[in-house]
Amino acid sequence: MATEKLTLEKLIQKAASKLVAEEDVWSKYNIPSIPAELVVRHLYNPVTEKWETDETIVKIEKETFAHGAMRHCFRMKKMATPPASSSNHRFHRHGWSRASNYVAKAYMIHKDVGDDGGGESVQVDCSNLAKEAVQNDIILQYEAMHWAHKFNDLHPPRTIVFLRAYAIEFPNRPEQPWMAVERFIAGTDDYGAGFVKHNTNSGFVDREERRKTPQVFSAFSFYASHGTRLVADIQGVGDLYTDPQVLSSDYRFGDGDLGHRGMALFFHSFRHCSLSDLLGIPTFPLSKNELKHQAKYRDEDLTVSDDEYEDNEDRIEKERASLLRMDMNRLRRSKMLSGPIGMSIGGSVNSSSLLPVVPESQDTARRSNLTHQQMRSTVRSSMIKQSAKPKFSRTKSDVDEVSISLMMALKDAVFDHRAFHRKASGEIRERRSESDAKDHTAHVRVAPPMVPNDETKANLGKVHFHLACLHGADRFLDMETESDDDGCDVNSIVFHLAHACSLRNTAACLALGRVRAGLGSCVSPKLDMVVPIDFDSAKDLLLRCIESAQEGPTTSPAKTRAAAGCVMLQILHEEEGTTDVTLQNLLEDVLELIRQTEKEEQELKAHNERLKRGGALHVGDRVEGNYCMEGTFYPGVVTAIEGDNFTVTYDDDGSSETLPADSVRPLIPPTATATKSNVFGEGMSESEALGFKNEDEDCLVEVYTLQAELAEIKAKLGFNEEASSLFEQAADGAMNAGKMKAASDWSMKASELAA
Repeated sequence: MATEKLTLEKLIQKAASKLVAEEDVWSKYNIPSIPAELVVRHLYNPVTEKWETDETIVKIEKETFAHGAMRHCFRMKKMATPPASSSNHRFHRHGWSRASNYVAKAYMIHKDVGDDGGGESVQVDCSNLAKEAVQNDIILQYEAMHWAHKFNDLHPPRTIVFLRAYAIEFPNRPEQPWMAVERFIAGTDDYGAGFVKHNTNSGFVDREERRKTPQVFSAFSFYASHGTRLVADIQGVGDLYTDPQVLSSDYRFGDGDLGHRGMALFFHSFRHCSLSDLLGIPTFPLSKNELKHQAKYRDEDLTVSDDEYEDNEDRIEKERASLLRMDMNRLRRSKMLSGPIGMSIGGSVNSSSLLPVVPESQDTARRSNLTHQQMRSTVRSSMIKQSAKPKFSRTKSDVDEVSISLMMALKDAVFDHRAFHRKASGEIRERRSESDAKDHTAHVRVAPPMVPNDETKANLGKVHFHLACLHGADRFLDMETESDDDGCDVNSIVFHLAHACSLRNTAACLALGRVRAGLGSCVSPKLDMVVPIDFDSAKDLLLRCIESAQEGPTTSPAKTRAAAGCVMLQILHEEEGTTDVTLQNLLEDVLELIRQTEKEEQELKAHNERLKRGGALHVGDRVEGNYCMEGTFYPGVVTAIEGDNFTVTYDDDGSSETLPADSVRPLIPPTATATKSNVFGEGMSESEALGFKNEDEDCLVEVYTLQAELAEIKAKLGFNEEASSLFEQAADGAMNAGKMKAASDWSMKASELAA
């Protein structure tokens, strides 16, 4: 730690000495002639997570010299804090030409000017929202600094530094505006390059500079944070960086935080190199088309190991034969499980390629006033479709990649030595594309592998799922593919869905499970053209989804698992030999998951309302309390508030206790995206994060139909009391939905069983 601190100090001293030795790059702007202003500095302490203030004096231009989409930049000079013995007059006039150069960044607002409102001026935004945004920018920069320190602990060839940022407030200006301030970076780096933006929060990577350190640092921040953070927008001079954007798993860092979608865009363009291998960063798998798109990868490089390919050769041949038969005989197959997937993502999918679906209004009208048996028959008949013939042919290589991907989807991801581009002995394997790798990294200490834990795997699964969705939405139209006539890389969709499934991502397991069952998926309608129907594989994938983690850092939403249960139920209905006990257990699980979904939706609504009012806890809020101050938090409800003390009633036994504020924390629902009360802006919904509504998560069967079916089985097995109660619930639900005949029949059955 001491060595790192010394290295950073030398780097900063070197930059400062260089600035002093050179002529002031801003001398031509005559900033010293501008009247000085008193400002209040707001400095963030990342340890205490609190703000500290002091006063200083600055000279700042009135006009901006650069601007982005939301912020404008002002040139500014700041002197060190004056000694107590000096007068303001002497301090203002001394040394301004040698004062340090800073950039002050302010959020701007457009205002109408003139009586007729015909003009418009751009002014500094002095609203509370803008001040919170400035604070958020400072906190974000400290977040990046934290991961930079972690990165430097590994002793990379080049250490990195993020400039210290703070906020200034102008107490003598109208409405006391706030600005974010950091040192101005001038000059060039050791390679002669000036200010460079190395990557962005939306996947851009500077291909001219091809600097390894900035890109590897971004990837490092993801794995070091267990997939909860990725520092992007790396920009600056050399390895002195400024103004980053942090992507988070819960979208807590403002409008620029694209979450898992932004992480997916980064990894799609990230090139693994010898430096990432030496630092223990696992290889992020990319499809063959994606690797070919990256110029430094050779076409023959595979993301699946040669050993695994040989072990599965027989199974690949069988799967290949199945795929080829599917291409030839697709039109002959007239009956299979199907479901409406009338999906369009931002208009990017050609409507002519969508599968035919029954309009919802017609379907609803047709299903009214049906008996329970007629309802099941209608659901089944509405799931029959005529398959479309593939519009593109596939090579043997395409078929092999799809085959390998589909097999991989059914196995848990393994992070052995091959995932870190190392030999079994731990020795780094040389990359063929980097003949000079040893020269650049010979003095770098080999770090232990960053083996993903459960939280990292969960976030990796979400990144792969988002990549599949991005490919499905034709996000990467610049990629050239050999087989797909319209540019859609369907092989990459399958590849990333399969990897997400191997990481037990519920949305991916549901999507691929639906496709394997012939139902299609909103991820892409073209999946039906390359993925053969296999009900055994479909059941395995759906079971993965249903049995996914239900607590801890990898909690999965109940809605996705409930939808998977409904699909599984439809498959079991079509299979011979399914026992009543099997159906009973599945129906009970699905109904419980639906109840959990309703509870999660209520908790999410309450959580969002708390965020809108500033995050303060009120009576009735769901929280976790530090039971008896022992360090273990249990869920409960706030029942009383007195000053800084909260009375919490616990869920498990109904007991209550009064706790100080620091021993009570909000209970965050598993479906929430923003988890901090000081988040700038509201958290994204899952649909906003994906870019479209995930229609796969819509249950295929109504709750009252499930209840009636379970009641039939319960009655058959002799559980008349339970069956009567379920029939009564089904009748109530059917009546509320306008299904009067079904409601009448089920109510009569409930009465007969209760007699």
